Amino acid sequence: MFLTHWFIRRKFLKKIIYICGGYIFFALGAIGSFVPLLPTTPFLLLAVFCFSKSSKRFQNWIENTKLYQKHLKDYVEQKGMPLKQKLWIQLLASTMMLISFFLIDSIHARILLIVGILVHNYVFIFRIKTIK
Repeated sequence: MFLTHWFIRRKFLKKIIYICGGYIFFALGAIGSFVPLLPTTPFLLLAVFCFSKSSKRFQNWIENTKLYQKHLKDYVEQKGMPLKQKLWIQLLASTMMLISFFLIDSIHARILLIVGILVHNYVFIFRIKTIK
């Protein structure tokens, strides 16, 4: 009796944590669609993950939002992005990393940023399919 009660409470608590995380990441993704310094797609991906772990109803809700339709639908369904979206993401991310590169004095941080730029460009050019 005690173990089943504990298991139900634990499962309920995980569901609540996933729902709260989903709303937090969705809000950050929504803010990121207006603020260029905040990335939209990673936060929306995290929100989709959290909502899919919480319940089917929340997963259906987020998949029907305009943000999901605009930023993630093509990637999730076709495993790719339109060229315009890929270029825009690359431009913003590379610009932010280059600004950081010139503002930081640490050689280790600069090396890490160069590696980040190279990995980012490699993934976007060779790993993410371009949709026409």
